[in-house]
Amino acid sequence: MGRIRFLVAIGIAIIAIAVMVRLGVWQLERMHEKEQRLASIAQKKHHGPLSLSAVATLADDPRDYPVVVSGFLHHRLRIYIDNQIENGRVGYQVVAPLSTAQGLVLVNFGWVPGTASRATLPSVNLPAALQHATGTIAIPSDNPIIRETARHISNQQLLLQQLDIPRVSKIINEPLLPFVVQLTGPAPPGFIRNWQAVVMPPEKHLGYAVQWFGLAVAATVVAFIVFFVRGKGYVRTQKK
Repeated sequence: MGRIRFLVAIGIAIIAIAVMVRLGVWQLERMHEKEQRLASIAQKKHHGPLSLSAVATLADDPRDYPVVVSGFLHHRLRIYIDNQIENGRVGYQVVAPLSTAQGLVLVNFGWVPGTASRATLPSVNLPAALQHATGTIAIPSDNPIIRETARHISNQQLLLQQLDIPRVSKIINEPLLPFVVQLTGPAPPGFIRNWQAVVMPPEKHLGYAVQWFGLAVAATVVAFIVFFVRGKGYVRTQKK
């Protein structure tokens, strides 16, 4: 029975070390993904902003391309994306549909702080139209953990947990372009625009990878000492 426990302990240690190594490799993979994304962003910015009509002809993913948009706000509807953090403060991102020559597109005007009461959304003043406004194309991610509870606070205010273009299209009963334009020019009073295409830089992933590999090495050394140095005496004792 003692030998079985000994072998089980070795097996558990091997599995734990393998998991640490795999986590380190995964962090390195994430680091390379972030490096490629940042390189892609730099390359797309190098060519300057595109028009929406030019975006429609792109063969690759339009994400991260700089664009110039013109049009007028098609609806009085203001979409508030809940639980957005900026410098430790909770607030909302404010989005509105913009009517352009290429169709309706959602435009993100930036972040605004929340009010004292969660039952009241902050009042915002948006321009009636945009002329040659610069921005960056973003495609909203779908977080399956978030349970959407879309609700109208008023006829002009819609609160969402995450931006869902098909859902908004259904609510306004009109088709929307399949991306969002995050405005990058000077923000209206009360707004903050701090877009981060890559939230965690590659260097942090490298740091985490080094930590996991370091833990794996330390665990290997400890396991060797426990099981193959001290363990020899334990096994000999069990045989007597």
